[in-house]
Amino acid sequence: MTHKHLPHAQRMVDTFKERLSQSGRDHVGDKHFDELTLMIEAAISAAVLQEVGRAADRIHDVVVSIRKETEQL
Repeated sequence: MTHKHLPHAQRMVDTFKERLSQSGRDHVGDKHFDELTLMIEAAISAAVLQEVGRAADRIHDVVVSIRKETEQL
């Protein structure tokens, strides 16, 4: 698995951490923040993959439509 969305996920977690008090950050701990980062990265990747699939479906539909039109010429 590539981690191409990891920097964005890390920025999101860093922003969240800034909103917490020091005691809140200490309570959650780095291990859980790391887990949160990976969960966010996975969610971003899943959403992107879903959109790529939808785009591929639309492209396929256009290709089928063009093929039908050319067969009628």
